[in-house]
Amino acid sequence: MKFIASISSFLLVMFLAVIVDAIALDKKLACGLPWNIGHAEGSSCKFWGKDGNGTHVHDGTCKKRGGFHPIHRLECITTSVDLQTTCC
Repeated sequence: MKFIASISSFLLVMFLAVIVDAIALDKKLACGLPWNIGHAEGSSCKFWGKDGNGTHVHDGTCKKRGGFHPIHRLECITTSVDLQTTCC
């Protein structure tokens, strides 16, 4: 019973992560596992990033990383920074 509950919870989290446009913790997670598994090259992405003015939401586009990366094939390349949204 616990196994079925664990699997059900995992599938629910994965389903919600694909549906919801979540803000990732870094540029690799913004385009890859586990939260943004549905992203492909050219998809829009968001992540929390530090810059000279603090920590803000960076908007970007998913691009392929160079080399062999089986888990994080894509990374979010910043196209703009939302200076209105701050964190920490």
